[in-house]
Amino acid sequence: MRIKVENLSVLRNNSLLFKGINFIVEKKEICMVDGNSGAGKSSLLNILSGLLIPETGTIECNDIIFNNKDIQLPPEKRNIGYVFQDFALFPHINANKNILFASNNSKDELYELVISELELKEHLKKLPHELSGGQKQRVAIARAIMMKPQFLIMDEPFSNLDEAISVKTQKLISTIVKNQNIPCLIVSHNKKQNAYLNYSQSISL
Repeated sequence: MRIKVENLSVLRNNSLLFKGINFIVEKKEICMVDGNSGAGKSSLLNILSGLLIPETGTIECNDIIFNNKDIQLPPEKRNIGYVFQDFALFPHINANKNILFASNNSKDELYELVISELELKEHLKKLPHELSGGQKQRVAIARAIMMKPQFLIMDEPFSNLDEAISVKTQKLISTIVKNQNIPCLIVSHNKKQNAYLNYSQSISL
């Protein structure tokens, strides 16, 4: 299982935000994406997820074409777990239902592991507006993992976490990526805060 990107370019306000991006992330690998504010890090994730159409380029996942000049596979057919920077939780259902939204309400061993490591047990019945920023972030991470996706992408997933829970979360993500045999792409503005991720490569925009 891998994600392959070739010659990716995207426009913003009729100007190239970035161009000619090429990379491959293999199964069990974590790739970090960094760059200055406005460089296009979140846009890259939106392209991979199908929420944004690139100007040029090809994206393949396990030899299935997501994007090229003729094909734009819709987001719902990509089986990507996406942790948005603003969490994107469903406001009218509780944390537990958000976590299980795309997993057929399956409470399995993975669920128990995720809830335990992300310290969410006491918050499962709360609605999103009753959660702190860090709690919302952990719910979003749990939801993405519980999708059991073929590819995991995360936009600043540790920005609202204190050091202790950030370390636990990084270790959990590393374990999930390895055990589920999936590639993972993480946008982060501070590599020093991600010391426990065991990432194998980085991309600078």
